[in-house]
Amino acid sequence: MSDTRIFYGWYIVAACFALCFLFAGAGIYSFSVFIKPIENEFGWERSAISLTMSIYLIVGGLMGPVFGRLVQKYGPKRVMRVCAVCAGACFMLVGLTRSIGYFYTVYALLAVSVCGMGVIPASSLLANWFFLRRGRAVGISMVGISAGGLVLAPCVGMVAVAYGWKSAFFGIGILVWAIALPVIQWVVKDHPSEMGTYQDGRPAPKPTPNQSAVPTPQAESGWPAGQVFRSKAFWSIFVSFFLAPLAQMGVLQHQVPLIMDAGTSEAMAAAALGVTAGVGGIGKLSFGRISESWPFHYVVLLCFGLQALAVGVLLYAQSALAVWCYAIVFGFAMGGVVVLMPLVVGHFWGLISYGVLLGAIWVANSLGGALGTYASGLIYDHWGDYRYALYLFIGAYIASIVSFFIAGKPSLYHAVPEAASRR
Repeated sequence: MSDTRIFYGWYIVAACFALCFLFAGAGIYSFSVFIKPIENEFGWERSAISLTMSIYLIVGGLMGPVFGRLVQKYGPKRVMRVCAVCAGACFMLVGLTRSIGYFYTVYALLAVSVCGMGVIPASSLLANWFFLRRGRAVGISMVGISAGGLVLAPCVGMVAVAYGWKSAFFGIGILVWAIALPVIQWVVKDHPSEMGTYQDGRPAPKPTPNQSAVPTPQAESGWPAGQVFRSKAFWSIFVSFFLAPLAQMGVLQHQVPLIMDAGTSEAMAAAALGVTAGVGGIGKLSFGRISESWPFHYVVLLCFGLQALAVGVLLYAQSALAVWCYAIVFGFAMGGVVVLMPLVVGHFWGLISYGVLLGAIWVANSLGGALGTYASGLIYDHWGDYRYALYLFIGAYIASIVSFFIAGKPSLYHAVPEAASRR
């Protein structure tokens, strides 16, 4: 009789979906809801308020390698649990804001705690549970990021309108505790062995008469982080995942005025932004699945190339049809970036140093995104339109593709036996 039980790894996927939902919906997408209420209460300049999100992104990015190492040492569950408690408390503390310095400080602490319950520990957890189906597992989980933007951010906005922005921050803190803590405590398991199974639901391997234990698959043996950091492949991929997010965030964070410059209304521009976020969820699912069957370099080419094509369409958009074509193509391809980041680490270097290496790539992503957002505004202020920024971003996408192909193909790590090294 066949075993029809659902592989527990899919419950892990659901847990990671919920955590990514909070990571993005509460941590990133909801911020824009609070800009005007905070501006009205304190009279701070909008640029000063917006700087908060830049601080958030940079601090969260720089904490990536730290959390990668912590996850590697203590396991995802312990790190997630502590950070979920801290994240809920930090959201509540934001509601006590009285000065801009306090606001920046609490948001920096919030970035640290939210980073520790988001993409990096979730991706490490999924890498432990999946090998053959890792692409679709990561893709499904990362759809939680899009869902957070589509569902949680509007709900936070309604609470802020009805009860005030301070109450909304307090409510987010309670929501984080109510969802994240039970999920982490009762659903998350660090390894399949805790449930008596193996990656992808295969039976746990048993020792053979001639072996004390069955070796792990070669693809899971992995490279030590020190050797990876000295390799051409790592720095080529680092540059690639710096340039593509630079272009992506440079376009996305200025998308509404960009589309309005094409002659569309503000309402249509806002609707196109919603479509971009929604289609991004489909992109996450699609690129996760495609990565399991296509050569990885071609998956990256498709992801970054479609974004460059979409920006080219926006550059010369003169009609509503062109704007919608841009929103759909860009949104779809944009969804692939956050999926490909964790997958590229496992694909090139295995799991031995997975958390540390993913954290390092996360730094590239965060710094690139922050720089791209600032570059768009700087170029607009200097030239009076976004045309030169879009040329820059198309070039950045092309350079990111070239850089990724320079990385070459992944190779298996083979440690040199001590006896052989003495010959």
